Amino acid sequence: MLPVAVGHAVLPDACDGLEQAIAMLGATGAAAEDVAMPGVLYLSQALAGQAGLALAHARELLPRVDWYGAVVPAVFGIEADLAPDSPALIVALLPVPAGQWHPVGAHGRSSQRTPASALLHVAPGLDELTDRIDRCAARFEAIVGGLIASDETSGKSAQFVAGGVLDEACTGIAFSGEVGLRSRLTQGCRPLAREHVISDCTSHYIQKLDGEPALDVLLSDLGVPEEVRRSTDGDEILRALPAHELRRGLLVGLSDQSERGRAGFGDYTVRQLVGIDPMHRILAIAATPRSGDHAVFCTRDLRAAHADLIRICTELRDEVESEGLAVIGAHYVSCASRPALFGSAEAELEVLRHNLGNVPVFGFFANGEISGGRVHGHSGVLTLFVRENP
Repeated sequence: MLPVAVGHAVLPDACDGLEQAIAMLGATGAAAEDVAMPGVLYLSQALAGQAGLALAHARELLPRVDWYGAVVPAVFGIEADLAPDSPALIVALLPVPAGQWHPVGAHGRSSQRTPASALLHVAPGLDELTDRIDRCAARFEAIVGGLIASDETSGKSAQFVAGGVLDEACTGIAFSGEVGLRSRLTQGCRPLAREHVISDCTSHYIQKLDGEPALDVLLSDLGVPEEVRRSTDGDEILRALPAHELRRGLLVGLSDQSERGRAGFGDYTVRQLVGIDPMHRILAIAATPRSGDHAVFCTRDLRAAHADLIRICTELRDEVESEGLAVIGAHYVSCASRPALFGSAEAELEVLRHNLGNVPVFGFFANGEISGGRVHGHSGVLTLFVRENP
């Protein structure tokens, strides 16, 4: 089986860019002239006005390809430090046998009832976004993807599905058969201390952890001196917090499983800690915690993000090797904010290439990343296309 083939261009004219990108597709591109296969097309937001024209031209150039994709905040997979408003596109051909890929329609439905994994492109302004993704996740063994770009005025997006253009939708492509997906989530976080059990909570507030006042547990994890921990003076408490640990904020990772039951830190849902109540010793977080869930306080920095990205590459390589599978390509969805964390838009790509080896990589920067049936922020979702070794 041929590998995934990736081509790209940075040009203001999307049609010229497509011709340049498709010329880079090599043997897989040549095969697509005679054999039907799915293709993925991502356009940066600077090319949004040319979305329909670009899709039409892609169909002219490779009429046997079934096109999917979207207009995205920025494309991922080009070895250049592009500005956010750069007019760029990336094309990938996926050598999947006939009958083993299926469109996921505007309502997240697939015409197939067989087990499958799906790559989703979701409009960020959808009503009941979380519920729609939940319903979609229930239909598949696994879903990955991200929230795409939308027009600032109309709120509409542009998605390509089975060769057509849709807006305001949840669409994508599902795979079942010889080609499978293996995925991991990186949140770029470092735990500050051990995991705790939420023993009392209400709405967005955590009252107790491990049966103790939640604020007291947090201050202990942060190494705040004991005499300050007992204070009800909010200013005194804030002054005692370790600023070097919290340069990028204080986060809470939530999971319904204990650390012994998880594959890695990616199984947490990470949310911001938004406030403390020194009088009542409670914490406010940007999530709705549940009693019995597990929580860990964490922070995000370059060192942690770099190490966690290497972790997911290593875990996926080990998983694929243990199952006797071959990797034919990789898809990556990165939060649009992560270039600021890594220092450049191409820094993550360099880490992926170094740790995955000679694997074609393509994807996009997103307004929210989808993994495990949930929407995450400031994260990355790495998905490998795999098949059995011949």
